[in-house]
Amino acid sequence: MFIRCFQLFSLSALLGALATGCATSNHFAAPMVWPGDNGHPAAYTQTQAALQKLFPPHYRATQRAIITAGGKQFTCDGLLQVSPTEGYHLAIVSSFGVVTDLRVATNGDCTLLKVTPLFREDWSRRYVARDLNRLFVAPSALQPAGHLANGNLILQTAPDAAGVTAQYVFSPDGSRWLELNLSRAGKIFYRAVPGHFRKFSGVTAEIPTSFEVQAENYRLELRTAELILPTTEVSP
Repeated sequence: MFIRCFQLFSLSALLGALATGCATSNHFAAPMVWPGDNGHPAAYTQTQAALQKLFPPHYRATQRAIITAGGKQFTCDGLLQVSPTEGYHLAIVSSFGVVTDLRVATNGDCTLLKVTPLFREDWSRRYVARDLNRLFVAPSALQPAGHLANGNLILQTAPDAAGVTAQYVFSPDGSRWLELNLSRAGKIFYRAVPGHFRKFSGVTAEIPTSFEVQAENYRLELRTAELILPTTEVSP
């Protein structure tokens, strides 16, 4: 994502906010999950298909974001480049120049191409790469986990090496992704809500054009302004 950032506060404030990540720690109450498919076994199959086809395998998306950390805020414009062979490329620049540039390969490996004081290596690897992976990369191993009292379906991953479980919430019919929660030891520390689903030219699926993220050290409001497929490729 090639991003041009419009500064809303001083460089020293931004450095301090992103370096320390001193925003209020967010923890959310875990919803009660009831076992079973709520009488709609086919809906679980629909959820898997909906998530895997949510984004085309090859595209470029222009985005805008607002990041809040340490009570401070700045906005960004950007371009996310996705390739089925090269993975995900995200470059962020501000009025001070390129502040971070990273790639996430198709196997999940993260390579930092540029690191600056504005986005230190630990912040880019821990938070920027995580947002990229969780919001735009469909997980390969999701299992049905039950449903909520309102009928929404729950799918989740097995805990990773850090003990983090990703829980995906879908509408009762399995057609719409509603929420993503990351939890550790039963406590949710990261919540993302996709919204404003729409179709882009050449893409048949409705794609979420916004994400509202509340994480342990920051908040992120992300908007997709444009999504473009390669001229020789049309999404199925």
